Amino acid sequence: MDNEEKISQELQTLQQLAQQDKKIDVASLLLDALQKQQQNLLSDKEKRWGYLISIGVPPFGLLFALKFYFSGKEDGKQAAYLCIALTVFSIVLFWFFVKVIFSSSGTSVDQIYNNTNINDIKSLYQ
Repeated sequence: MDNEEKISQELQTLQQLAQQDKKIDVASLLLDALQKQQQNLLSDKEKRWGYLISIGVPPFGLLFALKFYFSGKEDGKQAAYLCIALTVFSIVLFWFFVKVIFSSSGTSVDQIYNNTNINDIKSLYQ
C-alpha cells in the first residue's frame, strides 16, 4: 500500500468520525496525520549522500543500502535497492574503464603479473 492510499484511507476515516461527531476538527487531524507520514520517511539529504557514495565509492554504497533497508522507514527499502543498483553500476563502469585503459596501453593484466619480479618488489621495501 503506497502513501497516497494510506492518506486517502486516513481521510475517509476522519470524515466518518466527523459525521458522527460535529466537534471533531478534520483539518487539524489530517495535518497531524500528514506530519506523522513525513516523519516516517528518509530525509532527502540522507538519501542524496547514500546515492553519491554508491556512485563515487562503490563498496561503501552497500553500507548505506544496509542502513536504509533496516531503518524501518517507509521508503527505506526503495532507497536501499537504488543504492545497490548504483553500486553495481559503478563497479561495472569502473571495471570497464580499467579494461579499456589496459587494452589501449598494449599490456594485459597477465603480462603485468608475469613480468613482475618478486625480488624487485622486496628490494623496494628494504
